[in-house]
Amino acid sequence: VMSSSSIGRLALRPAMRSALLRAGLRPTLRRNGVRVRTMVGGHGSPEEIKAGMEWWKKATMLSIPFVGIALLANVYLEATHHAHDEGEGPVYSFLKIRNKPYPWGKGDCNFFDLKCRRNE
Repeated sequence: VMSSSSIGRLALRPAMRSALLRAGLRPTLRRNGVRVRTMVGGHGSPEEIKAGMEWWKKATMLSIPFVGIALLANVYLEATHHAHDEGEGPVYSFLKIRNKPYPWGKGDCNFFDLKCRRNE
C-alpha cells in the first residue's frame, strides 16, 4: 500500500490520487463495528458461498461415474485394438544420406533407429 506522501510525490491528478488511496483501504471493511477482511473478494454472503460449495460437491460426485465409464470404455477399446503393420514403407533417394558415419556402431544407423541397430 502506498502512503499518502509517496503518492503525493507522483505527478497524479487529485482524483487518481484519492482513488489509489481508497483502493489500498478496500481490503478491510467494517461490519457491526468489527473490522473484517474479505477473503473471497467480497462476492456473496457466507450462506451463498456455502451453497456454491455444496453445488460443486454435487457436480463433482455426479461426474465421477461418467469419468469412470469413459475410462473403462477407453481401456476396452485399447485392449481390443489390433496393431498396425508398420512395414518398411517407400524407399526415397533423399533418405539416409550420410556425409560421414555416425560415431556409434557401424555408423549408418540413427541413434534411435532400433530396427537398424539390431541388424548391425
